[in-house]
Amino acid sequence: MDRKATNVSLVGAEYFVGIDWAATNHAVCVLDSSGRRVTGFGVEHTAAGFTGLIRRLAKLGEPGGVPVAIERPDGRLVDALLAAGYPVVAVKPNAIKTWREGEVISGAKSDPGD
Repeated sequence: MDRKATNVSLVGAEYFVGIDWAATNHAVCVLDSSGRRVTGFGVEHTAAGFTGLIRRLAKLGEPGGVPVAIERPDGRLVDALLAAGYPVVAVKPNAIKTWREGEVISGAKSDPGD
């Protein structure tokens, strides 16, 4: 059964995770509370990839305090994050496109950049 991302509080979070959805390999970016990039890496769309992602995110602290933004509100990856206790925030792809057009000089799409 698929779970769905819901509204969560972002107040007090020390880290923020963004995942750019892709068919086979998702781009992950971790920011600290000041918005500075801490790390970025790829995650395969497999059970092993999801387990590795959860393991890496666990190093950031308690799951409930590390919100994850992703372009989908449901699916196997969202299920894995929710089951591990991470608050998941669904972000509409159009919101990312609008941000890119205003912030990225070339306007070019980039999975790691998004």
